[in-house]
Amino acid sequence: MKKTMIALAAACFLAFGWQGPTTEAAGSYTYYQIKKGDTLSAIAKRYHTTVSSLRALNGLKHDFIYAGERLKVPAAGKRTASAPAKKKSISLSAADRKLLAQLVQAETGSSEPFAGKVEVALVVFNRTTHPEFPKTVRGVIYQKTKSGYAFVPVKTGKLTRIRPTKQDYAAVDKALALFPSDRRGSLYFYNPKITKDKWMLSRPVTIRIGHHVFTK
Repeated sequence: MKKTMIALAAACFLAFGWQGPTTEAAGSYTYYQIKKGDTLSAIAKRYHTTVSSLRALNGLKHDFIYAGERLKVPAAGKRTASAPAKKKSISLSAADRKLLAQLVQAETGSSEPFAGKVEVALVVFNRTTHPEFPKTVRGVIYQKTKSGYAFVPVKTGKLTRIRPTKQDYAAVDKALALFPSDRRGSLYFYNPKITKDKWMLSRPVTIRIGHHVFTK
């Protein structure tokens, strides 16, 4: 009986072969061509991975990516269709309303149209729902960067000395009302006569108002 079992085992070995330990197959990643408006965090979410993993896979030292470039992404990661956008909402305290009105005045003064003031406020609101920025109005305005702060009036210490006008407050209120249905999604703005930053200039434009170009 014992000899019969050994013979059967040997026959199975010859018929099917030995299945040894497997290793990860080659080609564990594929390429994704970056489109306008893409961010590293959005691509990571789409391919079920993390920003740090994408950076390591592509040898990136920062999160800046540019439309037209190819990015390595996990081949096993399944792209997911964009989920229906959640209704955006935000609460604004009296102190934060004043702070945002001060920023609007500092960035636009009296030379920019009312629509430009509204869009500056929308930039701040849009950042609160974006994964790469703080989640509060105050947090966005005082966000620190490698060069100091995200907004120049904060960096120079000018912001808290600004006296906002009724129009600045009205722009904040208008932006607050528009925010839930805003589709442009502006996240940055700059004056093209002043800005020389290549990364900023490469961002997809959402709208041009007055002296400012708004991008995302």
